[in-house]
Amino acid sequence: MAAARGTLVYLLAVLSYSCIRCFVLEGSQSSYAQFHKWNAGLNGSLEFEFKTEIPNGLLLYTDDGGTYDFFEIKLVEGALRLRYNLGGGAQMLTVGRDLHDGHWHKVHVRRRHERTSLTVDQVTQSKTSRGKEFHFGNLATNSDVFIGGMPSWYNTRLTLLALPSVIFEPRFGGSIRNLVYASEDGVPRRQEMKMKDFKGVRGNSSDACEDHDPCQHGGICISTDSGPICECRNLDYEGAYCEKELKIKEYDEDSSPYMTRILSDVRSK
Repeated sequence: MAAARGTLVYLLAVLSYSCIRCFVLEGSQSSYAQFHKWNAGLNGSLEFEFKTEIPNGLLLYTDDGGTYDFFEIKLVEGALRLRYNLGGGAQMLTVGRDLHDGHWHKVHVRRRHERTSLTVDQVTQSKTSRGKEFHFGNLATNSDVFIGGMPSWYNTRLTLLALPSVIFEPRFGGSIRNLVYASEDGVPRRQEMKMKDFKGVRGNSSDACEDHDPCQHGGICISTDSGPICECRNLDYEGAYCEKELKIKEYDEDSSPYMTRILSDVRSK
């Protein structure tokens, strides 16, 4: 037991050292990180990256406050499993293998009405939910998003969980970065960098995007090992920092087939 504990401490120390722009969950019986609600609605999406050398652990959980709807993401023997319910019964998607290899892996959950997709490192599985109502709970009563484990106060309030068994899942021990929501209500995609609460979080170094967000015109800042990069969500702009107005080439009927006219102001047309 002592040897296993020593190995876990060593692995977390290595992860903390290599985790330049992320946070590390120690994987203890009380560790977790709590973030603001995700408005999954009918068409929301959520993504994050993780790195670990431990094959089992709860990565993410959120629900409708204890009725039916929930999303649970966890590692099971190195595979990533999404279990969810949108009112018509629990369903499950599993993607990947040997994901506890100490490298970064990207997870993306996307909703499109009755269809839910899980993507891990560009490999996607999808399923269609049963029933007629697919809206994810009610934002006013939905839970926050929990990463790595659940707060211990849920132990005596299991009725507040749509999936009570989540409280017994092994905690995630490893690194997390780039938690990004896209909400149903049209609020632009945003990276969640501020925890509402946490316990057992180590190596919580400053996020590159929090230190300096270089993105312009509504671009989303994403942290990488080499520094911040920008994801241009405004289709009118491009460039490393979303600083360049997009130029669209249009065929000109009055010129030769190989001539084009550059429209520098798309919105004026």
